Amino acid sequence: MIVRPFVTEQDIVAVRHDETLAEAARRMRARRVGSALVSPQPRGAGFGITTERDLLRAMADGVDPGSTLVAAYMTPDAVTITSEWHVVDAARTMMERGFRHLVVVDEGRLVGVLSIRDMVKALLLDRQRMAAG
Repeated sequence: MIVRPFVTEQDIVAVRHDETLAEAARRMRARRVGSALVSPQPRGAGFGITTERDLLRAMADGVDPGSTLVAAYMTPDAVTITSEWHVVDAARTMMERGFRHLVVVDEGRLVGVLSIRDMVKALLLDRQRMAAG
């Protein structure tokens, strides 16, 4: 089973690298997602991402989220996959790399973000299909 059905553009939250962590957190909370894509990138890099874990790390470091910029805690070059990846390969990548989110890009076009929640949904659906079999 490929990841395409589990990735939607509506889940994309975008922030700029020069916005504050507080603003990123507000947008993520409003959309009920655990990550935001970062654009435009400093130094012309690929897609960046900031996640709940980045925000938690910043809080543990004692920074002021109202004045600390996303650039200070984001991952500048997010790992990308295509929508044709198999669910198991995406899950394996998440586990091996310690990620909860993968950016999905097809032919240079942003498709969405695949989250660990999406993966659980996909794997449960696959298991149900196999059981019905």
